[in-house]
Amino acid sequence: MKEFVYEKPGGTEVIRKIEKEVPKSEPGKILVKAAFGSVNHVDIWGRMDLPGQPFPRVFGSDLSGYVEDPSDSIFKKGDKVILYPMKFCGFCKNCLNGYENSCFYRGIYGVHEDGFFAEFVNVPEKNVLRLPENVSLEYAAALPVAYTTAYHGLIKRAKLEPGSVLLILGGSGGAGVAALQIAKATGMKVITTTSYEWKAEILKKLGADEVIKPDDKLLENVLKLTDNYGVDAVFDALGGAYTSMALKLVRKGGKIINMAMTTGSEMQMNLRALYANNIDMIGVYLGTRKDLLDLLNLVSQGRIKPLIDSVFPIDDVDKAQIRMEKRNHIGKILLKF
Repeated sequence: MKEFVYEKPGGTEVIRKIEKEVPKSEPGKILVKAAFGSVNHVDIWGRMDLPGQPFPRVFGSDLSGYVEDPSDSIFKKGDKVILYPMKFCGFCKNCLNGYENSCFYRGIYGVHEDGFFAEFVNVPEKNVLRLPENVSLEYAAALPVAYTTAYHGLIKRAKLEPGSVLLILGGSGGAGVAALQIAKATGMKVITTTSYEWKAEILKKLGADEVIKPDDKLLENVLKLTDNYGVDAVFDALGGAYTSMALKLVRKGGKIINMAMTTGSEMQMNLRALYANNIDMIGVYLGTRKDLLDLLNLVSQGRIKPLIDSVFPIDDVDKAQIRMEKRNHIGKILLKF
């Protein structure tokens, strides 16, 4: 079989395809045959020389496929499954309370240890979820990182309700599109952002109530659309200076949900604006298994249809990552095994 590895930190030139034997099943694990993966910014950050990222390392955090060997599990050979991308202990306080994404010993498969981009992969049984019959392997592969992060932030952490006014910063990436679709499926009004006219047209077709540019008129336009109050919540998929700007975009008592550092991991913030306006700042690091299950049900019910930008053969994973880095995409980029 083949697996895909980051040999060392660097650009896409550090990606290596390695041939090796198909692994044998192990107790407590399920051997899964890969069908589709998808590309995330975490894959690109995973090439960087950041603390806690070992090299060489199999990368990839999103994967759908078929059970090849169920071992002694409840699954059977041929079951369609999706993999939950967070390594978690299952026994710490947070895990026992259903927050595996806050496990004291957590890590992301593909970032902190070997990931899923291999034709066959052995996965702990607790990380495998069976797909509803009417959910495709393509749609499933889009969900684990981007959609669960957006769902966890909007619904579980911020607890936004129908009628809430949401602003999305970074509206055309995987997480931004996910946030738009989840927000509309749950009855929110959405103002989203993009710098590209062609992407704006697609976002409108997905249900965005307003699409504006994230330029020097961003604050002016948001205030104009909200009678000078600001939005109820900002979903920040950009980070950096945009996170600081969010303090001016959200109303008193509003919420800022940050889940990315696409434009930078550092910022300056006016703390007085934060506490004096009773603003909640929420950090989100993926979602939980329950979030992934909820999303599978929303897709099964037809309430969410993940936006697929393009599908690349797995052998062209470097080209898929370059497409994301150049921001030529909207929604999710899939990889076919």
